[in-house]
Amino acid sequence: MRGDAQRRSGRSIYLLAAIAALGSLGTQLLVPLLPVVARDLGTDSGAAQRLIAIYLVGLACGQLAAGPLFDRHSRKAVVLGGLGLFGLGSLLAALAASYPLLLGARLFQALGAAVGIVGSRVLVSDLFPPDEAVRRQSTLMAFVLISPALAPALGGALGEAAGWRAIMAALALAALGSMIWADRSLPRLAPASGPGSRRLRGDLARLARNRRFLAATLTIAGGSSALYVFLTAAPFLLAADHGLSPRLAGLVLMLIALASIAGTFCVTPLDRSGRALLAGAGLIATGPLLLLLGVAAGWHSLAAFLVPMSVLGLGAGLCGPAGIARVLRCEPGLEGTSTALCGALQMTASAICAGLFSQFPAAHAPTLGLALLIPASIALGAAFAERRC
Repeated sequence: MRGDAQRRSGRSIYLLAAIAALGSLGTQLLVPLLPVVARDLGTDSGAAQRLIAIYLVGLACGQLAAGPLFDRHSRKAVVLGGLGLFGLGSLLAALAASYPLLLGARLFQALGAAVGIVGSRVLVSDLFPPDEAVRRQSTLMAFVLISPALAPALGGALGEAAGWRAIMAALALAALGSMIWADRSLPRLAPASGPGSRRLRGDLARLARNRRFLAATLTIAGGSSALYVFLTAAPFLLAADHGLSPRLAGLVLMLIALASIAGTFCVTPLDRSGRALLAGAGLIATGPLLLLLGVAAGWHSLAAFLVPMSVLGLGAGLCGPAGIARVLRCEPGLEGTSTALCGALQMTASAICAGLFSQFPAAHAPTLGLALLIPASIALGAAFAERRC
């Protein structure tokens, strides 16, 4: 019986990976098609980029709400509710006849995705013993990182063949399939804490006074903001400056995502000396500097754009896992709350930066490089501060 339970738990990691991956797929599948969405709905590039910003706002708000829900209610019920909300938002997005309706649908979609992101992390700790949970968390992270690497190319190809609405419909079907899978596979786990658990407000105040938590979170937020500013601007820049179709733009974005995955494999050797976070932030800041130097030198080829942005992606791959590891260690006993708060602040900062950048005219390499320097510099400064904590 114990062996059967272990096998069921082992298979559950694939379900949790699928649930967590839906959150990134909701963004990455659509990114190469933002120019197509803008044209279809009669909006400009800035309005289309706000479809990513509103999604990030939903991820931020949803993660803040999901943490307490998982602490007070059945894990399985909360996961199913989040998947249902994601599926409903995806269906409404597929049917949206106007830009405001699509914007609202994206918010619902993101709120549901946030529940899955938090739930997958919580359930790994519930389903596996501590010595195995670390390995299972690594498996989960590997799957989640692979999905955004493949998603831009898949989204570009599917969008060219069937249109962007087909992508939203596919996400709705994926959510429905995940709900059925979760209902059959997940045990009915009780909340980890009872009515006597500490109040959320006190936990948040405790984290707000922790300088290591603040520095690590600010580093993650700065790096994530730079990456999302790039993601929202890149499809328009690749189309305007290099004449790439959505399918080819998706392939370019996939290369950046692969650079991020490569960065994750460098975390362990660099973190032995405690330098992974600072090295990642340094690479994130180096990327836009290289882009601006290329512009100043008169290099306008696709390679002159791809190489600096791959450096940025490599740094983001280093920065994310190294920063999360520090966040989890900063306040023993508050791992769940610290992770949810860090994720919420990360998505809020990314949404603000992406939203502000969308107010400017269509991006070209010089404006993108200057815009990326702001969050990248914040990440680098915060990483230096974390080293001194």
